[in-house]
Formats: sequence, C-alpha cells, structure tokens
Amino acid sequence: MTAVGATNVGSVLINFDKDLRTNLREVSLAPGEFSQLSYKALSPRLAGVPLRKGQEVGGFRLGSTIVLVFSAPNTFKFDIQADQTVRMGEPLGRIY
Repeated sequence: MTAVGATNVGSVLINFDKDLRTNLREVSLAPGEFSQLSYKALSPRLAGVPLRKGQEVGGFRLGSTIVLVFSAPNTFKFDIQADQTVRMGEPLGRIY
C-alpha cells in the first residue's frame, strides 16, 4: 500500500510511526527526486507491519488517495465500481 500525497496535501500520517514527518519545509528535493521509507524490516516474517483486518493505517491532512497493489487469485472479483467512494473497513471485493 502506498500513500500518495497530492499537491497541497498538508501531510501523511501513519498510525504506527509517530515520528514520521512529511512535507517538511526544511527538506527540499530537486525536481524528479523523491524520498522513500520502508517498514519491511519491522517484521521479517511478514515483510512489513502486521495489521488486523479493517485496522486504520493512517490518514492525510487535507486529503489525498491510497494506491493499493496486490496479487489476487483468479477467483477474486471486485465489488466496487470505478470512482466509488470506499470507507475504512469496507470490502473491495471477495474470493469466489
């Protein structure tokens, strides 16, 4: 899962990382550069941070979006439509 902060997003919040600070004025990147942070080392077995189903990961101040990329079995079917609003905890689809 990737939190994508759009132009004018105040900051990205990650609930399990209270020290994370994004969009700091004192940190400037040249055009085309980016910064990256990974939590893979926190749980070598799970390759990340274990979360319960429906558990909130974090949020945005002033809004933005989440990009979710995952491998699904051939029997997975989405239950949502393009541009549909999805709230925390709502299923995106199911395995049939």
